[in-house]
Amino acid sequence: MLADVRYSICLVLCNALLRLPGHQFRVAVLRRLVLAEVGERCAIQRGVRITTRGGLRIGDGTIIGRKTVLEASGGLTIGRSVNISAEAILFSGDHDPQSPTFTARMRPTVVGDRAWVAARAIVMPGTEIGEGVIVAAGAVALGRIPARTIVAGNPAVPIGERDPAAQSVLPSYRRFLF
Repeated sequence: MLADVRYSICLVLCNALLRLPGHQFRVAVLRRLVLAEVGERCAIQRGVRITTRGGLRIGDGTIIGRKTVLEASGGLTIGRSVNISAEAILFSGDHDPQSPTFTARMRPTVVGDRAWVAARAIVMPGTEIGEGVIVAAGAVALGRIPARTIVAGNPAVPIGERDPAAQSVLPSYRRFLF
């Protein structure tokens, strides 16, 4: 019981700190308090929320937009040069709807290098997003999405292909107060 209370207090503290100015400060919070693996040159915007400690890996040069929710209970890996836009939600755990006790299920979620998860998109547990994929704004991604596919809708379906050279490097994002 006391361990649960301490864990909850730690999550509340971490989420409060993730609202403060300074990308490097927020990266330090993720590394030291959340126990996340965060690559170099990452930008974490204000208001990113986490729901667990550990299980989160973010590759070099990735940008995580404001008010994004990162639920890493089953393992959440975000590749290099990925853009996660504002208010996206990435899940790696849910509940078994057929279970009499609504048992939790944890399934690793992976976002490949150079992908773009647009504003308010949802990535469901166990989803594998390939390299260079675009998940359109408001889409609900689930399953395996092949490299360089553009998906939209609920559930997300392919609507196009992306140029293999697109988003090879994200610009540096270092505004202090955001």
